[in-house]
Amino acid sequence: MISKKAIALCATVGVTLSGIALVTPAHADPVSNSYSIVGSDTLEDVVSALANGTTISGSNVRSTVNGASIGSFDATGSPYITTKSSGIRFGRPNGSSDGVKALSRSIDGAAYTSGTVGGPAAVVISNQVDIARSSSGGAINANGELMYVPFGRDAIAYAYKGSAAGIDAITGSQMKSLYECSAGFQIGGVTIKPIIPQAGSGTRKDFIAKIGVTEASMLTVAEGGCVVEGQEHDATTLTAESVMPMAVSRWIAMNTGASYDKRGTGTLGSLVAGVSPVTGTGTAMVPNAPYYANTTWGRDTFLVVEYARVNGDSPKYDAGLAKLIDATQSTALTNTSALISRSGAVKKKFGFLAPTAGVVAYRVAKTA
Repeated sequence: MISKKAIALCATVGVTLSGIALVTPAHADPVSNSYSIVGSDTLEDVVSALANGTTISGSNVRSTVNGASIGSFDATGSPYITTKSSGIRFGRPNGSSDGVKALSRSIDGAAYTSGTVGGPAAVVISNQVDIARSSSGGAINANGELMYVPFGRDAIAYAYKGSAAGIDAITGSQMKSLYECSAGFQIGGVTIKPIIPQAGSGTRKDFIAKIGVTEASMLTVAEGGCVVEGQEHDATTLTAESVMPMAVSRWIAMNTGASYDKRGTGTLGSLVAGVSPVTGTGTAMVPNAPYYANTTWGRDTFLVVEYARVNGDSPKYDAGLAKLIDATQSTALTNTSALISRSGAVKKKFGFLAPTAGVVAYRVAKTA
């Protein structure tokens, strides 16, 4: 866990309040004069809202550090980004794994190559990334260089397009057969096309693990199989009789207007028999707690930082960064406040609940 000294030695994390109209999600690359954040598509819109400022929960909420803005970079966009003033240009990290890898290279100074096609290859990015967004956890390592800090509770369902009988309630075992391209696999007598997020996606990693599939057993079209690769959470790419994993948080945010709407003509399906992932419709849509609590399909999400920078006993300790991910602070990025006030209220509009009780920050080794 973050040391008591890290909490006690504080920088100012600010919040601004106003009654201005709802701020629509920003998709242009930010300008930051403090900390930079990259990684998960699942978390990009909610983290950007907190970084840029949003009134979606009422009064304006914005996470700042000593009056300085922070910058959260989307997983998609131009093939490259520049995160710091006068900093190096490097390939855009697309997804949780790519974001954590970029943070690791920012720490150790080894060359970084993004998974984004067209980005510069083998670039040294020392001190260019401060936080990585991750929709999946990591393997606990007591001596790990990284710290995974709980951000919020999400869940995985799937989006679909089609009218095949049963396509709205596919089971995990049926998904396994579908994503392993079992010969003649159908739903309701109709052949279904499986779509999977891009390599490096935390949702891809979690989804295939939960249905009992591995990267080796899931053959993409490029590998001679049936699985189509696409950008995660973009349901506009669904074609007739097809399915794709979907973070429930992103689906809710598309309905409430918190996120850019990429539902297309897709519909959300449930992987828990008799339990819907959401309740309500349109701007009133919220997470369905029983679905999120499911031990298979619910998941905790994280913000990842260098452990030394939030450890008060380290020479690298950074009070501003420690405060920014200290969940006890009302405007910290990791705050939930029972999802009632400030940062926590914003997260609920974006489809997140509080992290699982008892889940605390833990250390993980750097990505190779």
